[in-house]
Amino acid sequence: MTRALPFLCLSVVACSPPAAPDALPFEPAGPTAAPAPSKFGPFAVGVRTVTHEDRRRPKPDGSPRLLVTEIWYPATQATRGQPTVSYDIRDRFTEEQLKTFPASVPLLETAAVRDAPPAKSHGPFPLIVFSHGQGAIRWQSTFYTVLLASHGYVVVSADHEGGTLDYAVRNQLQDVGIGIGTRPVDAQYLITAYQRLPEGDPLFGMIDPERVGVTGHSFGALTSLRVAAIDKRVKVIVPQAPPSTDLFFIDLGKPDLGIPVMVQAAHGDRTLEWDSNVAPTWAAMKKPRWLLDITTGGHFTFSDICAFDLASVSDGIKLDIPGASVKSVLNDGCGPTSPSAAVAQPLMNHFAVGLFNATLRNSPGSYELLSQAKAEELAAGVAVVTADP
Repeated sequence: MTRALPFLCLSVVACSPPAAPDALPFEPAGPTAAPAPSKFGPFAVGVRTVTHEDRRRPKPDGSPRLLVTEIWYPATQATRGQPTVSYDIRDRFTEEQLKTFPASVPLLETAAVRDAPPAKSHGPFPLIVFSHGQGAIRWQSTFYTVLLASHGYVVVSADHEGGTLDYAVRNQLQDVGIGIGTRPVDAQYLITAYQRLPEGDPLFGMIDPERVGVTGHSFGALTSLRVAAIDKRVKVIVPQAPPSTDLFFIDLGKPDLGIPVMVQAAHGDRTLEWDSNVAPTWAAMKKPRWLLDITTGGHFTFSDICAFDLASVSDGIKLDIPGASVKSVLNDGCGPTSPSAAVAQPLMNHFAVGLFNATLRNSPGSYELLSQAKAEELAAGVAVVTADP
């Protein structure tokens, strides 16, 4: 006699196993997956803003060095569809300067949701520190930092005091070298802080302290290079539009970083010209190394600054950052001879996120994406890729 089942399946759906909590739309980069690095990853993205006080490095008035930090991180799938964060560059200028701004200056829109619940069930995640350019701001490259978070990274980016857009607006930067000593220590502070988050922090348990990368633009590229030279916790770097290591490694000798490096730059860069900056930096790197040359791009192609319509306000903004006035921005990566953001940004994202996926998410298939053929698929004739693995 057949024994009665303890319950009756009324339908196939009713008897199917329950869906996994916070199921992803597709597999993130890993040993068996190499998703397209230039496209949004499987995670929704959250963002928080936190101010850290580094009391070990007081300012002349005795107050602690402040690191106002933006944190982008993988969020739960329920985050999708919620209102997202935008940034207004007008917030960084004085009332007098704002009189020259038209109402049409656009907001910088992102796909990140403020204080969204973190996707802890899929962690822990690698940590990436982003360092902004001189006279710039922590959210200068959201096209890149938000995308990284969508692929399964916690990305932290702090304003480097003394070298921000706010400081330049109000004080006028006089020394382009401000931050050579302080910026790498800022990055180290962030690495330590996020490796050791207290249990009460919303992102506690989200970060794998053994998987750390650093990236940055211009002076932030210098930051990534210098911190990699002095801190063995850093496993991979992506410096974008870097200055010459011949100048900025002068106190470090010629260190062999011993980690994967992806240099991203442009032959059309007028702020840090190729022959005197990128070429010696590339020559100083050892295997494994990759070089992405967006040939007709400029210095500010590697940022979100071209998204703001500054042409109509350039004469009214009295801002003179050494080597980077508003007019120089417009003529160095944001003009008609440079590829548009819609063309250049997918290239930068593809190769940067691809290398991070390969190294920090153990995705061997992602190495295969770092090729000239992939660059041609994204934008024919725009970039030259040198691979030296």
